[in-house]
Amino acid sequence: TELRKGDIVIVSAGEQIPADGDVIEGAASVDESAITGESAPVIRESGGDRRAVTGGTTVISDWLIIKVSNDPGESFMDKMIAMVEGAARKKTPNEKALEILLVSLTIIFLIVTVSLYTYSEFISNEAGMVNSTSITSLIALLVCLAPTTIGALLSSIGIAGMS
Repeated sequence: TELRKGDIVIVSAGEQIPADGDVIEGAASVDESAITGESAPVIRESGGDRRAVTGGTTVISDWLIIKVSNDPGESFMDKMIAMVEGAARKKTPNEKALEILLVSLTIIFLIVTVSLYTYSEFISNEAGMVNSTSITSLIALLVCLAPTTIGALLSSIGIAGMS
């Protein structure tokens, strides 16, 4: 069974707090380092501004009676997980434009390389000669054209690093 809003839980020293809630009785040292990064334990007690506890933290000393303040799926940790999952980095307009340019240049280079072979084949047949253009030379041409796109790609990496 899952804890619901309004349920009462008793948490003793060494136990993990099962859900977000408010301390209604007791006072204890709570290790919140997993949530806040604070290495020193904090005191949580009923009443005042130190009554809120977060699920997943550990009671170090004494005991607490906690009234659960959230339904399942609405806790602090659930919200943090949702925020991290939804924080996918979106590309800037410059990155999108650069990506389009790089794809276009790559396609153009491939078309030029294939066209050169067919053009040289056609010209050599018209002249009655054997085609002297080899596939190896065309691959070499394509490899020579590739650094053009690599230069633009490095700019794109730089833009992504600055944003």
